[in-house]
Amino acid sequence: MTHGCVTDAQFKQVEEYMIYRKLPRNLRQRITDYYEHRYQGKMFDEASILGELNECLREVSIIAYLSYF
Repeated sequence: MTHGCVTDAQFKQVEEYMIYRKLPRNLRQRITDYYEHRYQGKMFDEASILGELNECLREVSIIAYLSYF
């Protein structure tokens, strides 16, 4: 859980842990809700994704995101 986000692989590990420990469904949902609130839906590594794009696509993506607000 670096860079203020949790990756799909990290969240999958949390899910597998909850299943392995046979946590009650309502507790698993509370934990899932916590992650969604804590990371505000940011379940990806934005820096890594943008870093893989070429400069033009990266700039257009950032401008599109910023213009959304």
